[in-house]
Amino acid sequence: MLKINIKQLVSAMREAPTCTLPTSLPEMTEGTSYLFDKVYCCLSVGDEVRLSDLDFAAFDVDDVSCLNDLYDNVLERNSYKANVITSRLRRITPICQAAAYV
Repeated sequence: MLKINIKQLVSAMREAPTCTLPTSLPEMTEGTSYLFDKVYCCLSVGDEVRLSDLDFAAFDVDDVSCLNDLYDNVLERNSYKANVITSRLRRITPICQAAAYV
C-alpha cells in the first residue's frame, strides 16, 4: 500500500507559483470553440490533427487569433503551473507500509 506524506504534499502545493488566471475557460465564439475542441485538445494530448478532418467553414481567421490569445493568456500559464506541481509531487518520497489483508 502506498501512502502519501500529506505534510510534504501541502508544502509542495504552497510552494507552487500562484496563478492569478481564471480556473475556467473564458467564453468562446463557436469558431474558437471548434478549434479548441478539434485542434488544441487533440494536440495537447499528442493526437494527430489532419487538415482533411477539419471543417474550414466552422471557423475564420479571427477565431484562430482568439485561440492564440487564449493559449498565450490562459492555457500556457495553467499548463506551466500544472507541470510545476506535477514535478514537485513526483519528488515527494512515498511512505511504504505493509498492506493489511482482511
